[in-house]
Amino acid sequence: MKRLYIPLALLFTLSFTGPFGGQKAAFKAHYKGMLLYSEGQYQRAARQFEEAYNIIPGNYNFALSLAMGLSRVGRAAEGLALLVKAANQLSERDPEYLQKQAYLHFYRGMIHCYEGRFGDAIRPLEESIQIQRQVGEPRLLSIYNNALGYATLLNQGGGRHAQDSLGMHYHVHKRDMLRALDYFDRALTYDAGNSAALHNYYLLRDTLGITDIKELYEKRDSGLVMEAKALPGNSGRALQFAEYDELVFLLDISGSMVMETVPCMGTTRFAVMQETALFVLDSLPAHTELGLGTIGGDCGTVPKVWDRVGALSRYDMRYRLRFLVPDGTTPLLERLQACPELFAGSDTTRKAIFLISDGANVCRAGGEDICAWAEELARQHITINILTFLGASYDNTNAFAEYGCLADNTGGQILYLDNYRCSYEYFGASLVESCMPRIPELRRVHCWGPAVKDLWAVIPEDQ
Repeated sequence: MKRLYIPLALLFTLSFTGPFGGQKAAFKAHYKGMLLYSEGQYQRAARQFEEAYNIIPGNYNFALSLAMGLSRVGRAAEGLALLVKAANQLSERDPEYLQKQAYLHFYRGMIHCYEGRFGDAIRPLEESIQIQRQVGEPRLLSIYNNALGYATLLNQGGGRHAQDSLGMHYHVHKRDMLRALDYFDRALTYDAGNSAALHNYYLLRDTLGITDIKELYEKRDSGLVMEAKALPGNSGRALQFAEYDELVFLLDISGSMVMETVPCMGTTRFAVMQETALFVLDSLPAHTELGLGTIGGDCGTVPKVWDRVGALSRYDMRYRLRFLVPDGTTPLLERLQACPELFAGSDTTRKAIFLISDGANVCRAGGEDICAWAEELARQHITINILTFLGASYDNTNAFAEYGCLADNTGGQILYLDNYRCSYEYFGASLVESCMPRIPELRRVHCWGPAVKDLWAVIPEDQ
C-alpha cells in the first residue's frame, strides 16, 4: 500500500539545479544513459549517468545507475562505494523501500560478477531474491535467479590452470553445475521467456546429459482473468497505481492516441487506454474517491472532462470513460497545474494522479518548468504514476525526461507498453533487465587425475 511521504531525494533536491543544468537536463542525461547501457555502450552510458548524478547527487536511482555504469568500465570499486552512499539515503518510510533494497543488493552482486569476484557476488544476489519475494514481480525474480546461477557456476572453486592444451581455465565440479542448474530452472519458473536463463539451463542440462526434467511453466503475473480484448496480459501491474484514497485519472485524448496503433494488439492506443482505465476502475475498493480529467484541445483551452473527486458515481465514471472523444494536442503541464483543484484538499489522505499518455508537453504554460511543478505536487502530497504508450527510444528522450521528473519527484512510477512483449513494463527496471549473463561453453577435463570424474572447465571469454 502507498503511504503518505515525501522522498528523501526530494528533500535534498527541492529548488536544487546544480552547476551543470536543471533537473530536466539530469533526467534527459539519465534516460540517454539507460538506452546506451542497454546497447552495451558502457563508456558513453557512464558519462551520461555521471552527468545526471552531478546535477542531482541526492537522487537514489541516479546513484545506482552510475554505480553500474562505472562497474562496466573498470571502476568497480567506485561503483561499490557509490552503492554504500545510496544505501545511506534509504528510508523505511519510503513506500518503495523494499524494492530499492532488492535493487541495491542485486547491483552489488552484479558489480562483483563484472569484476570476476563471483564468490562475493553470491550473498548479495541471494539477499536480493529474499527481498524481492516479499515485493513480488516474477520477471525480476527470474533475472535475479539467473544471475545467481551464473555466479554459482563461475565461482572458480577449483582454481586456475594454465599448463595444458586448454590454456587458462576455471574448474567447475558437477555439484556446482547442478546447483546452478537449479537456479536457472527457478528463473524459468518465474519467467519462461527469459532467453539468458533458457540458454544457461539447456547448455548445462545438455552438458550434464540430463534428460529426465520437469516441465517448465510460466508463472502468471496476475491471477486476474480479463475478458477485455484491448488489454495486455499483465495489466494487473496498473492496479498498484490505484492504491490511494483519492485518485484522479488524467487521460490523454489527443489525436495521436487514435492515429497510432498498438501493433501487438491490432487496436489504437486510445482503445487500450480506455480498457486499462476501466479495468482499474472495476478493481478499485469502494472507499476510493475518484476524479477524472482529460488532456486535449490546445494550449489555453478548457478541458472537455474535468470532474472533482467524488463528483461522479462509479456508473457515471464508467460512462465517461467509455465515451471519451479524441481532441487536439497534449497541453500536459497546463492540466497538471490545474489538477490539485480536483482533489478534496485534505493533507491526511493519500492522493495520486494516474496519467495515461503518449506524448510530451506542448505548452510553455507561462514558462513553468515541469520538473519544478512536480516538486509543487509533492509538497501537496500528490503522487504521479504514469502509463505511456511511447517506446523507450532516443526519439522519446524529451518525453521520458518529463515523465522521470514527474514520477521521481513525487514518489511515483512509470510503466510503458512494450510492443515486443505486448506487456506493461517498468521503465525503472530496464537497467536490471540488461543484466542477463550467459555462461560460456563447458568442457570435460581430467586435470585432477582419473579419480576425479565429475570435473569440467570454463574457458574465460577473454582468451
